[in-house]
Amino acid sequence: MNIKKDNKIIIEKDDLSKILRISDPFLMIDKAYNITPGKSGLGSKILLKDSWFYKCHFVDAPIMPGTLQVEAMLQTVIAVIYCSANSEDKNCLITKSSSNFYSKVDKEGELKINAEILNNNRGAIDAKANISFNDLKVSDGSFKFFNPNKLKI
Repeated sequence: MNIKKDNKIIIEKDDLSKILRISDPFLMIDKAYNITPGKSGLGSKILLKDSWFYKCHFVDAPIMPGTLQVEAMLQTVIAVIYCSANSEDKNCLITKSSSNFYSKVDKEGELKINAEILNNNRGAIDAKANISFNDLKVSDGSFKFFNPNKLKI
């Protein structure tokens, strides 16, 4: 259930799975919080030494794949968007993404994802996000989405 604290929304893992329509192991955030619907929010993922991707990605020097970091950013952005949307508006398609990676994620710790919606105009959405891991910025990205239900011809 969504919890409100100081006019900010907190969404726990079970509800995130329902909202995003994604389940483990591909649910890349455990919690979304400090959400200002349609504007900004934070995501969090606790990584353990036995996390599934460490077992199968570069087995001799395991790291979290960059694609999964991008997925964590996307899921956090979508949680922020969907908190302000009607049920029929929860159908965003990603049309463009760009990401940068600064440091590897290769041990236990907490991913913190900061997401911001820059523009939402008639279903065309621009967003950005960044990830810190154990308080070090490791990646960032910019994303464009399109909501076909908002198209007015």
